Amino acid sequence: MTIDEAVRKYVGIPYKHNGRDLDGLDCLGLIWRFYKDVGIDVPDSDGKPIAVDWYRDDPDRYIRGLLKVGKPVEGPPKPLDLVYFQLDGIVRHAGIVVSPGVFIHVRENRPVMLSRLSGPWRRAYVGARRFV
Repeated sequence: MTIDEAVRKYVGIPYKHNGRDLDGLDCLGLIWRFYKDVGIDVPDSDGKPIAVDWYRDDPDRYIRGLLKVGKPVEGPPKPLDLVYFQLDGIVRHAGIVVSPGVFIHVRENRPVMLSRLSGPWRRAYVGARRFV
């Protein structure tokens, strides 16, 4: 599947905590499925239950997992790079670059969407990982 085909497949799917299917996805579920569709295998969890407020008990959980996959990106992220963001001082959101300056992601109470890597997302950006 191409990046454009995957984008069309996922944009608009609702958010669902721990969602891993087309009825609803969370951030990690979207990343896992999207990469799988374009031929890249990444883990769909760290094997532990993911509570709604996981970041309160273990604020480094997400970044620990991210640093175990791919390689760090130097310079601007490119299509298929995993980008990650700090919200309220904790790395707890990620998406996938689908074209220069644009990434796909899903957030609580919002469907899967495309956003520009500018403005508030630029300020929240912490880094990126590359798989290919």
